[in-house]
Formats: sequence, C-alpha cells, structure tokens
Amino acid sequence: MKTALSATLSLILGRPALGAINWDVFEHGVVDSFKWSRPFPDDGSDPGGFHVNCRVEREFHAKMYKLTDLPEQPPTGLAPWQEAIEYFLAQRAFVGSWDGVDHKGKDREIVVMEYSEVPGYVRHWIEAQQQDISVTNDNKWLYGVFEKPKKEGDKILATVKPQPTSPAADHTTVAEGVPIIEDKDKIVVFPAGAIYEILPLWVAEGSRCEREFNNLDKYRPQAVDHSILAWPVDHTKPQRDLGKRDITFKIEAMAVTETEDGKRARLMWERLHRTVRRNERRLQKEERLKAKKEIEDGHIKDEL
Repeated sequence: MKTALSATLSLILGRPALGAINWDVFEHGVVDSFKWSRPFPDDGSDPGGFHVNCRVEREFHAKMYKLTDLPEQPPTGLAPWQEAIEYFLAQRAFVGSWDGVDHKGKDREIVVMEYSEVPGYVRHWIEAQQQDISVTNDNKWLYGVFEKPKKEGDKILATVKPQPTSPAADHTTVAEGVPIIEDKDKIVVFPAGAIYEILPLWVAEGSRCEREFNNLDKYRPQAVDHSILAWPVDHTKPQRDLGKRDITFKIEAMAVTETEDGKRARLMWERLHRTVRRNERRLQKEERLKAKKEIEDGHIKDEL
C-alpha cells in the first residue's frame, strides 16, 4: 500500500527540480505580474504523469544592459537609442527580467538582439502585435524594434513603423510610401520577462513539433493533456567588470499528453481534494450553527 501511494504521489507531484537557483529572486524580488514557474523537471525526466511527444532545446546569443547603461556609447551602452528605449519602456509596467526579477530603478535589465537573429515566428508575432491598433493590447509594448543608426551621431527617436509582413515578404516592398527596413538593419529590445509569453515560438521553426509549438493556444504554464510547455532552462550573465554585455540563453519546449496512469492519479487527487473541501465546508457549517445556538441560548438565559 505504501509503495502504491508513493508511486501515485510521484505521478501527481512529479520529480523535484534540481537546477541552479536564481538568487536574484530572493535578493531583489519579482514583479507582481509574473505568473510563470518552471513546468517540468530539469533533470531530463518527463513531467510526472505525462508523455513527451517531442522535446526541443535551442541556444540564442544576445546582449544584456542595465538602464544605467543607456547614456553610454556602444558597445557598453545604447546612447543612439536612449530616448526611444526610455519612451518605449514607459508605455507599460515593467515585466521583469529572468524569472520576473525586478532589480528596480536604473538597475533594471533589458535584452538586445539583432533582429535578423530572432526566429521567424517570433518576428511575425512581434509585427502582428505592432500592427494591432487596439489601445488595450499591452503585448505591443513587450518587444521594441528599432532601426540601427545609419551614421555616427544619428539618434533613433522611435520604434520602427509597423509594416505588413509575411514569411515570404519582399523586403524591398513599399507600404504607405515608406520603404521596409531590412531585418539586418534593426535591433529588438525587451525585458527578459517578456520572453515567457511566447517561449514556444522561439524553438518552433524546423522542429518536429513546429505546428504545435506555433499554436500558442496550447501553451500552458503547467502541464495538462495535449499542451505545450516551455522554459528558459539556462541563461548567462554579462561580464560587466570586463566591459562585456554578451549573454546566451537556452529555451526548451515540449509537447505533452497525459498518460493513463497520470490521468488515474489526477482523478484520484481531484476526488480527494473535493472530499477534503466538502468536509471543510461541513465543519464550517457546524461551527456556524453551534455559534448561532450559543448566541440564542445566551439570549434565553438573559430573558430568564
């Protein structure tokens, strides 16, 4: 009986994560809006009670700056874009760095990448948000796309004007009288916390689960049947003491389905939870009735 119970609990709870702890979470705190947590074990095993249909991991190169770096000239700063970046970041609440960490003030971190090195599905998602004119769409302020200066001393004052694009877009096309800027002439700026909203898109292209990963409707913060899970499983810090801003980060995504054992364990857990809740409600009702009776008895004694 004990062995069966242990096996069931293992399916319900999964294996514990054993990876490195981001101590910045405890030192600096996390933004209130951050809702994500690692959805699968980091020891290579499958999520408890689920079968992994496919698993993909990819590494990306970027640079990470603090807001205090903005006035400095490249490569240690972002002076040509300072005004535009400050305006862009002010348009919505800060979504945090890795794991939602908020270093606060000028120590807040932003990631910068060559736009041409951003996966195609991510670029298309960014461009779709930029084209959405709805004032309620905060997603358009997660990723800022900026043109590179054409010559020394140029200042960039705004994000790139949204242009209709498709995977086969002709980059010489003119839309609304404005030539499209080629991807190689743009950068993208975002807080690392923005990446969690669309993690599967970063690894979708060319993967065995490309269609599934490209469907964000299946993306979940925790495993459910026929869902997509993803997490930035590793990220480095820039060697700021050496004047470096370079980082790498790895994203892992997987498509999962619930196993029969997992389903049985989940249903058992749900029944147990309902039973506990019913008992709690019954006890609360009994306590209320008891308190009411004591009050009524007290009134009767007072009248006597």
